[in-house]
Amino acid sequence: MICYILYNRNTPGERQVADLAKRLEREDVETDLLDADSPRGVQFAESYDLMARPAAILIKNDGAPLQSWQGEDQMPSPSDVGYLAHQ
Repeated sequence: MICYILYNRNTPGERQVADLAKRLEREDVETDLLDADSPRGVQFAESYDLMARPAAILIKNDGAPLQSWQGEDQMPSPSDVGYLAHQ
Protein backbone atom coordinates (compact mmCIF):
# COMPACT_ATOMS: atom_id res chain seq x y z
CA MET A 1 0.00 0.00 0.00
CA ILE A 2 0.96 3.60 -0.44
CA CYS A 3 -0.24 6.75 1.25
CA TYR A 4 -0.57 9.73 -1.08
CA ILE A 5 -0.62 13.13 0.55
CA LEU A 6 -2.07 15.99 -1.47
CA TYR A 7 -1.15 19.49 -0.32
CA ASN A 8 -0.69 23.08 -1.44
CA ARG A 9 2.88 24.32 -1.62
CA ASN A 10 3.99 27.44 0.23
CA THR A 11 1.18 27.27 2.78
CA PRO A 12 1.22 26.60 6.52
CA GLY A 13 -0.14 23.09 5.77
CA GLU A 14 3.04 22.21 3.87
CA ARG A 15 4.97 21.85 7.12
CA GLN A 16 2.29 19.61 8.63
CA VAL A 17 2.39 17.40 5.54
CA ALA A 18 6.19 17.12 5.57
CA ASP A 19 6.07 16.12 9.24
CA LEU A 20 3.38 13.53 8.57
CA ALA A 21 5.40 12.03 5.70
CA LYS A 22 8.49 11.67 7.90
CA ARG A 23 6.48 10.05 10.67
CA LEU A 24 4.86 7.64 8.19
CA GLU A 25 8.31 6.55 7.04
CA ARG A 26 9.02 5.49 10.63
CA GLU A 27 5.85 3.37 10.46
CA ASP A 28 7.18 1.72 7.26
CA VAL A 29 4.44 3.28 5.15
CA GLU A 30 5.42 4.28 1.63
CA THR A 31 4.35 7.87 0.95
CA ASP A 32 4.12 10.11 -2.07
CA LEU A 33 3.66 13.87 -1.68
CA LEU A 34 1.62 15.50 -4.43
CA ASP A 35 1.43 19.23 -5.10
CA ALA A 36 -2.31 19.91 -5.45
CA ASP A 37 -1.66 22.54 -8.15
CA SER A 38 0.45 20.28 -10.38
CA PRO A 39 -1.20 18.47 -13.30
CA ARG A 40 -0.65 15.14 -11.55
CA GLY A 41 -2.10 16.50 -8.29
CA VAL A 42 -5.19 17.89 -10.02
CA GLN A 43 -5.81 14.62 -11.85
CA PHE A 44 -5.27 12.62 -8.66
CA ALA A 45 -7.69 14.80 -6.66
CA GLU A 46 -10.34 14.44 -9.35
CA SER A 47 -9.87 10.68 -9.62
CA TYR A 48 -10.32 10.11 -5.89
CA ASP A 49 -12.75 13.01 -5.22
CA LEU A 50 -10.42 14.80 -2.80
CA MET A 51 -11.85 18.27 -2.19
CA ALA A 52 -10.04 19.63 0.90
CA ARG A 53 -6.32 20.24 1.44
CA PRO A 54 -4.30 18.69 2.82
CA ALA A 55 -5.65 15.25 2.05
CA ALA A 56 -4.20 11.81 2.65
CA ILE A 57 -5.41 8.65 0.98
CA LEU A 58 -4.24 5.11 1.53
CA ILE A 59 -4.31 3.15 -1.72
CA LYS A 60 -4.18 -0.64 -2.04
CA ASN A 61 -1.78 -2.25 -4.51
CA ASP A 62 -4.64 -2.73 -6.98
CA GLY A 63 -5.36 1.04 -6.98
CA ALA A 64 -8.48 0.87 -4.84
CA PRO A 65 -8.70 3.43 -2.03
CA LEU A 66 -8.77 1.99 1.48
CA GLN A 67 -9.18 5.14 3.58
CA SER A 68 -8.99 8.89 3.04
CA TRP A 69 -8.69 11.91 5.29
CA GLN A 70 -9.35 15.49 4.17
CA GLY A 71 -8.65 18.83 5.81
CA GLU A 72 -6.04 20.04 8.27
CA ASP A 73 -8.01 18.97 11.33
CA GLN A 74 -8.73 15.50 9.89
CA MET A 75 -5.19 14.33 9.13
CA PRO A 76 -4.57 10.84 10.50
CA SER A 77 -2.06 9.79 13.08
CA PRO A 78 0.91 7.89 11.64
CA SER A 79 0.08 4.90 13.83
CA ASP A 80 -3.46 4.71 12.42
CA VAL A 81 -2.15 4.74 8.86
CA GLY A 82 0.54 2.22 9.73
CA TYR A 83 -2.05 -0.11 11.26
CA LEU A 84 -4.26 0.03 8.16
CA ALA A 85 -1.33 -0.30 5.76
CA HIS A 86 0.00 -3.44 7.41
CA GLN A 87 -3.24 -5.39 7.78
